[in-house]
Amino acid sequence: MALQCTRSPLGSCGTPTHGSLLLLLLSLRWALLSRAQTADTGQGVMTPWLQRTSQDLSRQRPEPTIILLRALQGTEKKACPPGKEAHVVDENLVFYEEWELEACVDGALLAKQMDRVNAVPFTYQQLDILKHKLDELYPQGYPESLIRHLSYFFLEVTPEDIRKWNVTSLETVKSLLKVSKGRKMDAQVAALIARYLVGEGQLDKATLDLLASFRPTYLCFLSPEQLGSVQQDVVWAVRPEDLDMCRPLQMDVLYSKARVAFQNMSGAEYFARIKPFLSGASMEDLRALIRQNISMDVATFKKLRKEALLPMTIAEVQKLLGPNLAGLKAEEGNSPVRDWIFQQRQDDLDSLGLGLHGGIPNGYLVLDLNFREALSGGPHLFGPGPVLTVIPTLLLALIVN
Repeated sequence: MALQCTRSPLGSCGTPTHGSLLLLLLSLRWALLSRAQTADTGQGVMTPWLQRTSQDLSRQRPEPTIILLRALQGTEKKACPPGKEAHVVDENLVFYEEWELEACVDGALLAKQMDRVNAVPFTYQQLDILKHKLDELYPQGYPESLIRHLSYFFLEVTPEDIRKWNVTSLETVKSLLKVSKGRKMDAQVAALIARYLVGEGQLDKATLDLLASFRPTYLCFLSPEQLGSVQQDVVWAVRPEDLDMCRPLQMDVLYSKARVAFQNMSGAEYFARIKPFLSGASMEDLRALIRQNISMDVATFKKLRKEALLPMTIAEVQKLLGPNLAGLKAEEGNSPVRDWIFQQRQDDLDSLGLGLHGGIPNGYLVLDLNFREALSGGPHLFGPGPVLTVIPTLLLALIVN
């Protein structure tokens, strides 16, 4: 039988014929060695080698989608040859051709004997066929009884697969994190954590420490309390896109961690590091940046907390943005720039020379009605925030004239 192999630890196979001959010779040698060692110790050499090889096979792999399409070409209509139907998962399946695996191996058998699947050194093509069998058996997602036994087979699944799962066991999460450590499994890990937390699961300190070895794409799935227990060093690996889904309370915690982590930096170096976290900064923190002569881009300015941005004066915003100030014009109709403009006097906005409109006209005051409405318990007819009121003295002057 021909065995197609790719990047196997045994070496490379130039053709299916050469590959099958090499594996045949090696298997004969293993059988002799195993028989000899069994006579002395009662334990063969095959099982430890298979376990080591199964782990090595998962380190690097080609694109699974391409492999699966190639492997399944022409296999749909073929029936399992007589005597080839698999009743147990063992090393004999390594010598099955790919179409035979598709025709002769049942998904229920794989689910029942997942521990044995991980012990056999299947090629990448064969593993993808086995995964296809499981996906057919569980189109709505793997049951938790199977998930807890996946071990190294977890390296075969995609984030889309994981989003169908129901994961309630912290021990299962820990075991899959250990399997994924040191491999490019960041997206799968984030999906796994999300599925566990959506069921109101809680992460302990040991799990959070395990997560520190992965790219922090999972941060926005953690509660503020859990983020408080995350290792300080995690913020050094954060990319801006890792924080896109974080809520204000989460950003408050992450900003505090980042400010401590980067406290020995200053100027442009500090700003480059702290920038992804600035949506958690207070007004006092922003004024501290101004004193460091930082030039903030408008994209970052738009992500600032409203309660930190709105009290800033025109002079402060001018210093904060520096040469990027002109970018405010393109955002004058969008929050929070629009809200900040509403708080400024139009004369002061005109002094910037940017053509900004929407400020407080001359002769008008801003009165905050929130306090009065809070005392009366009445409805917010105008919504929260300021309204414009004509100065009574100006009205009197107009009447007299």
